[in-house]
Amino acid sequence: MEIKLKYFGLVADHTKKKDEVIFFEGNSITLLEVQKRLHETYPKLITTTYYFAINQMLIQGDTSVNNLDEIALLPPFAGG
Repeated sequence: MEIKLKYFGLVADHTKKKDEVIFFEGNSITLLEVQKRLHETYPKLITTTYYFAINQMLIQGDTSVNNLDEIALLPPFAGG
């Protein structure tokens, strides 16, 4: 399974990347599994506040992730 990641703000600073592609074995994973992999790869993210968007839709809580989904890690933002 291939997942496309995009990083913004402080998340991009911690990863030193704006985007990347990661691979998982099997056909079924969850957002928590993606987050676990990211925390193992980029330990600074453990203490960083960020939100997830899957295919440009903000996600709260755990959800399933599909092959070729685009996941964005977004820093906190203010509306107005």
